[in-house]
Amino acid sequence: MNINTLYIFIILILSFPSRVLPTELKLNTYFQNNSPPRYIEFNQKTTGICIDIIDEINKRLESKKIIITNPNQIKVPMKRIIKYIELNKEIDIFVGAAKNQARINHVGKYSIPLFSITGTFAKNITNDFIYSGKDSLKGLSTGVLRGSISESMLQDIAGVNVVPTNTIEQSLRMLAANRIDLVYYHDLGLNWQIRSLKLNKKIEVVNAHQYLEQGHQYILYTNRVSKEVITKINKVITSMHADGSMHSIIKKYQ
Repeated sequence: MNINTLYIFIILILSFPSRVLPTELKLNTYFQNNSPPRYIEFNQKTTGICIDIIDEINKRLESKKIIITNPNQIKVPMKRIIKYIELNKEIDIFVGAAKNQARINHVGKYSIPLFSITGTFAKNITNDFIYSGKDSLKGLSTGVLRGSISESMLQDIAGVNVVPTNTIEQSLRMLAANRIDLVYYHDLGLNWQIRSLKLNKKIEVVNAHQYLEQGHQYILYTNRVSKEVITKINKVITSMHADGSMHSIIKKYQ
């Protein structure tokens, strides 16, 4: 190859860089603060169910040049995450959110389900409370995570004294001190927190059959994320369910 031919070849390569070096698609995300075991702070690093899911999705999408990333390890409340998703601001994606009609009306793009959760109650062991329907909650003070779907749902039940707190840990400590009657959250989070706070001798989750709602956790997307990308991620989620890896991730935290 003479000098002129080599020069032309180099010019052609530089003219079509996207064909030679595919661009990596970075989907920016934030982590939710105060939401174990989905997002857990340990040794100044965030771990948990959703981090494990993100890592596995990234591994399986590596060949597609797609990566979910939070380079600055930013953690914010759920209310702010939903607002960012609605406004197409700062992030492209969030892993681990529940779905209700209000969110569906404003956040139009969801993944297929990641894992299931059951919304239920924690009570003081000395409390003989049995959940037998919404009427059984009347007159009871119930701790909830501020800005969560749980808060808005309980506020819609007549006669419930809703007590929002910044963390479920705060609610559980109030419950242990008999300052409130119940704490409402999903069973996965309640069981994790009670164990990690060593409150097993004071607090328990109500019977598994006594629950207010059942649902799933999803990935939320801003309108910037294309249907093609969402389809690729859905295929990965399907494969994680099929080969048992999603179940294995959840099992670690139960």
